[in-house]
Amino acid sequence: MVSGALLIDKPIGVTSSGVVTQLKWAMQNNDYVPKGFRIGHGGTLDPFATGVLVVLFGEGTKLADAYLHSVKAYDGLIQLGAQTDTGDPTGSIIEEKSAPLLIADQWNDLAQTFVTMDYLQVPPMYSAKKKDGVALYTLARAGKTIEREAILKKISKFEIQLETESSLRFEAHCESGTYIRVLAEDLAKRAGTLAHLKSLRRIRSSDFSLQDCASLPATLSHFKEKKPLGELPSFRELNKLASHLPQIELGEVQALRLRQGVKAEAETQSGLLLEMHCQSRYALGKKEGQAIALFEKESDFNRFRLQRVFN
Repeated sequence: MVSGALLIDKPIGVTSSGVVTQLKWAMQNNDYVPKGFRIGHGGTLDPFATGVLVVLFGEGTKLADAYLHSVKAYDGLIQLGAQTDTGDPTGSIIEEKSAPLLIADQWNDLAQTFVTMDYLQVPPMYSAKKKDGVALYTLARAGKTIEREAILKKISKFEIQLETESSLRFEAHCESGTYIRVLAEDLAKRAGTLAHLKSLRRIRSSDFSLQDCASLPATLSHFKEKKPLGELPSFRELNKLASHLPQIELGEVQALRLRQGVKAEAETQSGLLLEMHCQSRYALGKKEGQAIALFEKESDFNRFRLQRVFN
């Protein structure tokens, strides 16, 4: 079976899982994937958001964690002066407050504080995070609000342009798990006002940008016409994935033992406990350009332990 990823420019109004479901049904009608093949995505986008969605299938799904935890980049519009219950345009306005007349430089000065200083972000009630096994959005829809613990988030870029007197265009680069809705609200708070996201577009996910993506309708049409997978420009085979990760060149014996199913507890004896000096949480083990295994950093220092082996 062919394995890899499809790079989709997610349209507005559909969930990320909805995109995956549509692709699964379309791909099953072709002879290059078997019934019941695995498929998933590398990072959720809200229904109102658009942009880069990495859809992994076959052995590519073993890279899901690596893509979920990768750096993402977004642009969009922030509507000033009004806060919604969801933090986005799908919600109801719950409070309004006049916005200050700041110039672009002043907004950018405020935005830079998120980059240069520690940023503790409180997850929104309308989110999939769970409390005692219950998703926060379930509690929110029941009219309940609970205390949430703030989480330290890394914002590597946050730039602002004035769109109108009451709206801002932005670009933000951040680590996984950052809520851009909350980032917009927190920026407004530092300016003494309120805000919500008017639009959101993911422009990059790890090593993939919008230029790498195809539209969902075009991709579905490709499968409907039973064209070869290799003719789809937005398809990436397994060995071309995860180029954003540190690459470990495995020796002949290491690769063979991994293929034979070396157990994690036997890694030290087999030489598969690897040391690297890098910031990445994951590393990809290859042998002559072929993906062999995914390694994950241990909690201490720069040691990487085997997580997944590719068949």
